[in-house]
Amino acid sequence: MEGSSLGLSVRDPSDAHVETTTLPPAKAKGKKRNLELNQDITKLDNEHLKNYVANMSKEHYEEAPKKLQIDTVCNLARGYHSFVLAGTGYGKSRIGELYFHMYAPQRKPVVLVLNPLDSLGEDQVREKTKANIKAISLGKMVLTEELAEEIKRGDYAFVYLSPEVFLNNSLFTDLYFSNEFQSRLVLIVIDEAHMIYVWGLVESGKAKFLSVRDRLQDYGIFRPSYGKLGDRLMATNNVPLLLLSATCRPVAVDAILASLMLKRVDMPFFHGELVRTEIRILRITMQNPLKSCEDLFRMFSKESKIKDKDLLPTLIYSGTRKATLSVINVLNKAQGKKKDDYDSKSPLVRRYHACTGDEDKLDCVKDFDSDKFPIFLSTMALGLGQNWK
Repeated sequence: MEGSSLGLSVRDPSDAHVETTTLPPAKAKGKKRNLELNQDITKLDNEHLKNYVANMSKEHYEEAPKKLQIDTVCNLARGYHSFVLAGTGYGKSRIGELYFHMYAPQRKPVVLVLNPLDSLGEDQVREKTKANIKAISLGKMVLTEELAEEIKRGDYAFVYLSPEVFLNNSLFTDLYFSNEFQSRLVLIVIDEAHMIYVWGLVESGKAKFLSVRDRLQDYGIFRPSYGKLGDRLMATNNVPLLLLSATCRPVAVDAILASLMLKRVDMPFFHGELVRTEIRILRITMQNPLKSCEDLFRMFSKESKIKDKDLLPTLIYSGTRKATLSVINVLNKAQGKKKDDYDSKSPLVRRYHACTGDEDKLDCVKDFDSDKFPIFLSTMALGLGQNWK
């Protein structure tokens, strides 16, 4: 493939990492040498490389790595892009961590992670901090020259940011294309990769024909930036891409690859099934119009029977901000409460939408995570990739 060392020719892309090898990329004059894996690692055959990754994982995590995680890390180590389709809770984010751990920490490798929501980046930073990995989220943080220098030096192992910052922040653009940063960059992760397809539709104008667009009031928060990522993502010295998603239809996969200017043979796929016996799907036949939200009345008992603190953590999604108020009104009635539906500190239910203040959003997420209230209403993708237990 012109301009790429990733041209593969295999029947099953998921086996690409065991069928192919890559040539080392040419080094441009005057540029710092990119970080590369130790030759003792790259010279391993496939079976020994898998064993190496499995043993390395044991040094950092109590839970044994899944086969998909090992296979994907090995694929990245060979220099190939990877697309992982696995359910929420499978452990997709650990793949990037395992690949990061293959580099000596004193070399200060950097993993760049693009995600659609600031709250998702902040949640992942907390997870990385628990794992003793220094990370930073550039969501709504003002990127200063001092902070840019810290990132360029490799002071942060994982850098989380939105597509808007990645594409439109001039200071980050200078940072991204600097020789020093490019020499440390070892992996680019696109989290919730299916959003590339959604935003690509917004950019092309085709989204206006989707009926779901009219039903979701906060759809506008999903910017079309992902539709323009291809040029910049490919402007690296063959840094592998790791795309993560819980689900993607074939048409979405094709659109994503087209947006990134890749062909299917350039992108091995890894599919993982998440077996969660504790999860059940309940179908409840509605008896009232959807807009009324009255069917929720049958699902909740009075507070005299079940206290707020005893209710299971619940996320309820609504198409409009007005609908979230209708839900709160029904829930308060069901519990026999005469409370203000606008109570932002309710011990029962709170709202999260585009007009919720940034500080209120953070407080609500923190309080929900701390079991201070059991029911969360949202018009947006609250919970997208969140590690709530």
